[in-house]
Amino acid sequence: MKFQKKYFLSFILFSVVLMAFFPFGAFASEGKNRLIDNAGLLTSSETKNLSSTLDEISERQKMDVVILTENTIGEKSPQDYADDYFDYNDYGIGEDKSGILLLLNMQEKDWYVSTKGHGIIVFTDAGLDYISKKILPELKSKNYKDAFNIFANLCDKFITKANTDKPYDSGNLPKEPFNISFWIPAAILMGLFLAWLVVLYMKKQLKTVLPKVKADDYIQKNSLQIKNARDIFLYSSITRRARPKSSSGSSTHRSSSGSTHGGRGGKF
Repeated sequence: MKFQKKYFLSFILFSVVLMAFFPFGAFASEGKNRLIDNAGLLTSSETKNLSSTLDEISERQKMDVVILTENTIGEKSPQDYADDYFDYNDYGIGEDKSGILLLLNMQEKDWYVSTKGHGIIVFTDAGLDYISKKILPELKSKNYKDAFNIFANLCDKFITKANTDKPYDSGNLPKEPFNISFWIPAAILMGLFLAWLVVLYMKKQLKTVLPKVKADDYIQKNSLQIKNARDIFLYSSITRRARPKSSSGSSTHRSSSGSTHGGRGGKF
């Protein structure tokens, strides 16, 4: 009996020490599901791998990155559905509930990205347009796993850029990788064109002397001298065009909960 009591007290003491070193907050993220595939677009292994990726990015970057798929969203607009799902399911990290959520509505082929907190600053309108152009070809081809992984990796890249420098925005978007498969044929064609110009020039130099076509060609050089000359200004023409205004930053709106969100959406 004394042994059992001693064992029980040791277990309690060990539990208290464990809780001191690993507070409840450390386990809070375990109950948060950042991949909600209600439309069943992914296999079990794809779901497991993508969930791990979203959790790792979210916890490291201190910003929730969430993907939600639905067969239908009822009467709500994609914007309202994405905003409300984010708010009422308690997503977002920190006091400002920073995060980003990608919604797919399979019935109407809608996509929408909702941002909140620091996510509004990180993911500008131009940045969200850039991300959508990267994932839409995969969504249209039904390569959902690839589309979601591209989205997750771009979110990671955008958050890092905003935290270390400044957010991606119009005129400051990620550089496209060097496409060697395009430039090699282009360089070959350019070389052939330049070679053709050189050959054409050499052929012209080898032509025999021909009669002059214009009378000016028979005038001896420097034989015409003008003693009096002056310039007369006639008129000037000025054309003014309005400088186009470049959009920058993030446009925002209010959700039904009264929270401020940014976002972008469309069809796929």
